[in-house]
Amino acid sequence: MNIIENNLSASKKKIKVILTYRIYESDIKNSEFAHFKIVDFSDVLLKNNYHPEKDSELNELEFLSKEIINSEDNIVIYNTGSNFEDFDTISEMLKPHELIINNILVPNEAKRQQQLADGQRAYREHSRWLDFYPGEIEENHKKFAEKIETLKAKYRNTETKVLEI
Repeated sequence: MNIIENNLSASKKKIKVILTYRIYESDIKNSEFAHFKIVDFSDVLLKNNYHPEKDSELNELEFLSKEIINSEDNIVIYNTGSNFEDFDTISEMLKPHELIINNILVPNEAKRQQQLADGQRAYREHSRWLDFYPGEIEENHKKFAEKIETLKAKYRNTETKVLEI
């Protein structure tokens, strides 16, 4: 390796990028992420004056990618994306900068069961005001678990790992 190649490789920024899906801030504020910059996706949107009426969903992801690209530190962004396909789009936006999503954090089974119980309780207490049919909350819970398994399978043989926390 010559001096130019050595200097070029040294200048490449290598940070860890962790995104979350339906993970609360309290679940990531622990010692495991002590050396990470922790960012709320909604703060990224506010900082960039995002307006849902005039900006597209793609703008959201561009703002998020810009936040990652400009970060000097390892970064965790929670409340990321509105659907699982957003992770593919973000990955594509990061590639030219030689960055990857290292981890996608999703709720583990215990948290999903708690979310189901909370949803069922809310339905029992407020069903007359909610626009859900009986059993819909359970169906959504099952579909979400299936989506997580699909996401894991999709990223199984890649550098991105899907982790349940």
